[in-house]
Amino acid sequence: MAIVNSTSTNQAEYMARDEGASQGKAEPFFLAYPVYRLWRQMLDEIDLVRLDLPVRGLSPAHRGLKVCQLSDLHVDRDEDLERLERAVSRVNHERPALVFLTGDYFSEPPAMRRYLAPLARALARLSPAVAAFAIPGNHDNWCSFAPIAEQFAKAGIAPLRNQHRRISFDGHPLVVVGVDDLMTRRADPNGAFRGVRPHECTIVLAHNPDTALYLRHLRPGVVLSGHTHGGAIRFPLLGSPLRSILKLGPKYYAGLNRFEDFHVYTNRGLGTFCVRIRINCRPEVSSFTLTPFEPSTTATPA
Repeated sequence: MAIVNSTSTNQAEYMARDEGASQGKAEPFFLAYPVYRLWRQMLDEIDLVRLDLPVRGLSPAHRGLKVCQLSDLHVDRDEDLERLERAVSRVNHERPALVFLTGDYFSEPPAMRRYLAPLARALARLSPAVAAFAIPGNHDNWCSFAPIAEQFAKAGIAPLRNQHRRISFDGHPLVVVGVDDLMTRRADPNGAFRGVRPHECTIVLAHNPDTALYLRHLRPGVVLSGHTHGGAIRFPLLGSPLRSILKLGPKYYAGLNRFEDFHVYTNRGLGTFCVRIRINCRPEVSSFTLTPFEPSTTATPA
């Protein structure tokens, strides 16, 4: 299994950055330009992260399947919408079978009212070979997910709220499970898995990585999350200075991590919330190639 994260030195193969992402934006007085340029790069240059995603119970028929994830769009300004449109192009270039959206599409109700229609139009351009699915995040429940889900459905994206969908590939089912948000107390993992047979392979969408604590008994194949924005600020060796976002621990703020006998992947997100800053933690588009994972019988519980 080859796992590549966004800090790989093999930039040409595993990472693409968005050149010219800050074109067309007002620029400050020339003495402050270097600082401004760095700030804009961290906000606007999108990392395309490609990696093998280990999935417990994956059928040989699903090995090599390409799927993509977008998370934490936070479309609150025109520049956020522009960033999303570039991310959609990146996803389409990967030609995935499935696309997963893991929550927080806006930060507040005024932004939702202003940008819901343009966001839906941008997402309607997604062209997965099979299907696209979306779950709510905490901000979506605070804004009201119902109108978002309605627009997503019109755009060809299936909203999942404590629900699952079974997809057949050459007669072999793969189950996409969408769990509602944990922070807003809407998560119901048991309800989402109701009707999923024990032997079936599942890809679980759960906005908050901590949801893994409450669905591990359901034997997920893998969990795809967001919520943390990667910690927003990441220092070499030290990681993020934020230490209290997750019960799982700070290593789950970003990237692929094993939890007990399955893996959790945390996407760094596209947008920002509250403080418009990123340090060594650029926006992310995730591109996964599914690969089987058989947990060791000697795995140590977290």
